[in-house]
Amino acid sequence: MDAIADISQIINHISDISNTIASSVEEQTATKAEINRIFGDTAKGSNEITNNINGIAQAAEDTSNGIGQNQEAASELSNMAADLQKLVDQFKY
Repeated sequence: MDAIADISQIINHISDISNTIASSVEEQTATKAEINRIFGDTAKGSNEITNNINGIAQAAEDTSNGIGQNQEAASELSNMAADLQKLVDQFKY
């Protein structure tokens, strides 16, 4: 009878170890899923940041182009003003 009790105790111990391993595997699977979710969120956030930076770069380029056009227009207006001044000077006494 002692042998049967010993075997039963060993089986119970093996069952406990098996349950502990199964629980650990379950926790590891849940942790892996959470890490994958976090990496996915991080990648999505990185893509959004990249898109925002690209938008800012485009806006800066557009602004720079606009400044160049304004400078050209100002130069043309200055030339027109000089031409008009010459015309006005012709009519002075």
